[in-house]
Amino acid sequence: MKSFINRKSPKKQCGVVAIEFVIGFFSFWLMCVAWIEMSYMSYISAISDLAIAEAARSAKVEKTDYLVIFNQVITSSTSVWEGFVDAKNFSYSVQYLSTIDDLVGHTGNCIPLAGNSSVECGTANNSAIAIYRISYDFKSIFSFFMDQTTVFSREAIVIQEYERDQFQI
Repeated sequence: MKSFINRKSPKKQCGVVAIEFVIGFFSFWLMCVAWIEMSYMSYISAISDLAIAEAARSAKVEKTDYLVIFNQVITSSTSVWEGFVDAKNFSYSVQYLSTIDDLVGHTGNCIPLAGNSSVECGTANNSAIAIYRISYDFKSIFSFFMDQTTVFSREAIVIQEYERDQFQI
């Protein structure tokens, strides 16, 4: 009885499983890292939402120094994210507006310049509307495929409590 098994064929395919494993494992590893990156980006986005909401809520009920209160809330809240997020990458601004027409014509040009983490635009006195803005410079793991930094930015438009008497429709 002749054997139909060719004894030479296993030697010809020696190492194919190892090569397939390496290619498959690299693809799986890359997919896992991409999933971690997307999860981290989602976390940064949620932290930015929380920070802008808490800081704007706290600052709008103060009588003066809205930017100082806004800064204090953001920097004191770092305990929530301090292990995962670098607080130095946050920048923030407050734009004061007097009327609804100013809000309609607002172009969003109150952004901190390079080297500054905060800026205040307009006058706080007699300005009933304020736009609080926070942004985070995100550095991606995949910087080879994307730009070096991605900016997550959030804005909150609020009526300043102690300037409310100046608000007119």
